[in-house]
Amino acid sequence: MSVLCPPTTYLPPIAKIASFSVTQLLDALTYLQSLYHPEVRGSRRKRVQAAVSNGEQNLPLRHEDDSELQAIRSDAFERSYSIRWLTTLIAQLDVWQDLSHSEDVSLDDIRMPEPTLAYTEILVQQAASLLAICAGVAAAGMITRNFVFGSIDGQRRVEAQITDIPLDNNDYGSVGAQTWGGACILAEMIVEDPERFGLDSSCHSPESRRLNVLELGAGTGLVSLVVMKLLDTLPSFNHREVHVVATDFHPSVLANLRSNVDANISSTHSQITSTHSITTHSLDWSSFSTTPRPDCLSYPFDVVLGADIIYEAQHAVWIRDCLKGLVRRPDSTVSPAAFHLVIPLRPTHRFESNTVESVFLKACDVDPTGDADLVILSKEYITCDAYGDYTHGQGLDEDVEYVYYKIGWFNARL
Repeated sequence: MSVLCPPTTYLPPIAKIASFSVTQLLDALTYLQSLYHPEVRGSRRKRVQAAVSNGEQNLPLRHEDDSELQAIRSDAFERSYSIRWLTTLIAQLDVWQDLSHSEDVSLDDIRMPEPTLAYTEILVQQAASLLAICAGVAAAGMITRNFVFGSIDGQRRVEAQITDIPLDNNDYGSVGAQTWGGACILAEMIVEDPERFGLDSSCHSPESRRLNVLELGAGTGLVSLVVMKLLDTLPSFNHREVHVVATDFHPSVLANLRSNVDANISSTHSQITSTHSITTHSLDWSSFSTTPRPDCLSYPFDVVLGADIIYEAQHAVWIRDCLKGLVRRPDSTVSPAAFHLVIPLRPTHRFESNTVESVFLKACDVDPTGDADLVILSKEYITCDAYGDYTHGQGLDEDVEYVYYKIGWFNARL
């Protein structure tokens, strides 16, 4: 069993920083990185070799109680202590660097092991970065991560900078304010194999036809932004019009989504703005069929995406009703449209997860003589490490399991 310690307990004493080895100091910095700048839980697929890993290589804390971690992360005294510890470390490292360049001082005078001296620059960079995080936006509950996704053959690389904002504890609808593992998994899968998701037109749709992509419950916008940036890099879309629509409902989530889109797209589209575009819009699933549609949702979509968007019993029904009006109907001239859904199998939301298969039947269970309907075309289980390989304590082997559904019109392949 692992016990998560606060910085005041875990970090080397401030007064004795100079006596600790480079290994101990790097371990302390790794601890602070995991505490105040964590990777997204459950975002590393098992048995998948990617040329470029997603996200920064933060080595996370392993713990059994997320509420304990949140309590420590939000503790103002612990954060203040961490800032003082980092400030002292940087000051000590600066002294060592200055003395090491002096001809009148030897290593014995510095009283610092030579290996530690060699790692001084790395320690300074990591400590300075963490100090900025602890004293900056993260202090207000915001976290900015740089995600990097690559194809298995190394030919594609897509980067996105995503900012999470604090959850509104009084409104469960604000969960989209943070990036969840399902979005990371879906984004990674899309970059690895765009054609699987209908995002490589080299063998299908004519270049003259616009590709319309929609994300439901886009949250922080990671999936939509990765799709947009990916299509910018694919030669088959160089001269084809592309429109991506990222939707959500909660006001603060939608505002953060727009902010992330603005932060990522301005420089990316300097050369192809005229043919590729991405917009954000509010979409209330529960009232979709009874309210007028905005222009950006008035046409059929070729690709619809959703990551970790089933966490209430009625969500699957609402989403199905939306899809019936948004997913392009079968057309023999182009490849079939589809809804790609990735959801985690959380023990606390088992009933909600099971609603997907009660609302969307499998293709083999549908009456071929009946009306056209949206069905599950394929289902795949995905297993991820809850965190990375770095552990504190023993006996922790957490996994996060996801299901990937491909949903489309029955007989869409015919």
